[in-house]
Amino acid sequence: MGRRKRRTDALRGELLAVAAGLLASGGSGAVTTRAVASGAGSSQAAVNELFGGKAGLARALFAEGFARLAAELRALESTGDPEADVLELAMAVRSFARRSPHLYEVMFSRPFAEFRPGPQDARAAEEIYGLVLGRVTVLLGPDRAEGTAKDAAIGLFATVQGLVAHEASGLLGSGPESADRRFRFVLTAALRGLAAASTTAPERPDASSRNRHRPETT
Repeated sequence: MGRRKRRTDALRGELLAVAAGLLASGGSGAVTTRAVASGAGSSQAAVNELFGGKAGLARALFAEGFARLAAELRALESTGDPEADVLELAMAVRSFARRSPHLYEVMFSRPFAEFRPGPQDARAAEEIYGLVLGRVTVLLGPDRAEGTAKDAAIGLFATVQGLVAHEASGLLGSGPESADRRFRFVLTAALRGLAAASTTAPERPDASSRNRHRPETT
């Protein structure tokens, strides 16, 4: 049987599934247009036409990773405890990273030399950011200072990413129990610190204060 020549959304889905499988089993180095085409019983020409080559495959995997993680986060139900809800979300991100380390790497690192996310690719992460921001906003409450919910959401996700990286490197603990304890301890402390800090607006000098420190001119 010859290679299929059709260029359809179904074929694109098959090729992406093969690419994701190769990524999961062999890392970014296993994802080539030849291997993806062979795995789907298609051709490199089809891969190039549907994805624009390896860079396009990497971009599709990047978007696929965020879509999968967003689906998992969307499925989390609220417990009624804002702190527990944000912690649950963070732990779900950790679980995703542990189950799909190579896909997580594509999302938050740059393992493909052919692909560097641009502004247009940032849309892939928008839903996840919205989910994090929503739960953080509830945690901080109505008395939060302006802009602190966004600051806290970005800081929280950066903290989660750092912890995930340390755990992947074996630096978070000598065993799963100690790693889990430290992960939860650091996140809980960060959440409580962010909640406390958000109620205090940063001081800004008024006009008279600025004038007092302005050098005199002649």
